[in-house]
Amino acid sequence: MKNYIMGLALAGMIYSAYACTNPSSNNTNTENTEAAAQVNPKFVDSKVNEVYQHYIYLKTALVNDDNKEASAGAQMLASALKDANVNSKYINSMVEAKDLEGKRAKFSELSNELAEIFRKSKLESGVVYKQYCPMANDGNGGYWLASEKKIKNPFYGSKMMSCGSVEEEIK
Repeated sequence: MKNYIMGLALAGMIYSAYACTNPSSNNTNTENTEAAAQVNPKFVDSKVNEVYQHYIYLKTALVNDDNKEASAGAQMLASALKDANVNSKYINSMVEAKDLEGKRAKFSELSNELAEIFRKSKLESGVVYKQYCPMANDGNGGYWLASEKKIKNPFYGSKMMSCGSVEEEIK
């Protein structure tokens, strides 16, 4: 019986690793359904909306493995945060990071910090999806925010695009 339980536990771990490394595996609904349902979130406060849009720009650059655009996105986000009078513990690390790995190292903390701001702000339309990859940050996991349910992993980009799941919907 003990061997049977150990075997089930091992099978579960193998499946989790497979799901995060298999590009055909997808933890979300079909793309057509999501595209029809997707409404880009818009916040009532225009400054918070600008912060969100620059955050999405940065996230998209990380998803696309584009360090030049990620650097530009981090700069724009830092400026938007300043304009909105929002202090961030993590944006300077993102701006100063020279490579994608350095930017990705603080992205989960930045995402969690901004999720708190977005939860407290009023959405005019749309939903912000808080998503999670258990393999990010050397297996410690990592969060990010998205405008769609479809997983596009900013921690691994093209290496493991669909690794992750939706953990929360901010409405």
